[in-house]
Amino acid sequence: MAMVSERPATVLIVEKQPNYTQLLVKQVMFAGLRPVVAVTGEGGLRKALEHHPQLILLELDLTDMNGLVFVSLLKEKASLQNIPIVAMSIFPYLKSSALYGGCDDFLTKPVKMIDLMSRIRRHLHPATGLPKDPYRAVGAGTKKF
Repeated sequence: MAMVSERPATVLIVEKQPNYTQLLVKQVMFAGLRPVVAVTGEGGLRKALEHHPQLILLELDLTDMNGLVFVSLLKEKASLQNIPIVAMSIFPYLKSSALYGGCDDFLTKPVKMIDLMSRIRRHLHPATGLPKDPYRAVGAGTKKF
């Protein structure tokens, strides 16, 4: 009998700052997910079409386009319309325009790991079977039958 290995969910990170990208990649990997990175909106659109991620973390201030333009272009593709998008910005006042512009959530930078994990759980659970609490050890505090 062949074993089917379940692939971890893919998270597309569209972020222009290398240091911040590195931090997000580590946090996504910590959650047991597969990060895919793009540094421009155009690159993000290509990677989204190629990898069909289950979640997108999007910096709103990209070098080649406004993050909301990225969202609009992404939503034009039928196969990508339902991917949850978590917008990120150092400007908290952009939250309402991000949400009205098609993003599903918003994080103010610098993003705290606990907030990122919360958003990942919110948008990927139960689709990926992520535990509700990634900090809890498997089986810890549960009854054995």
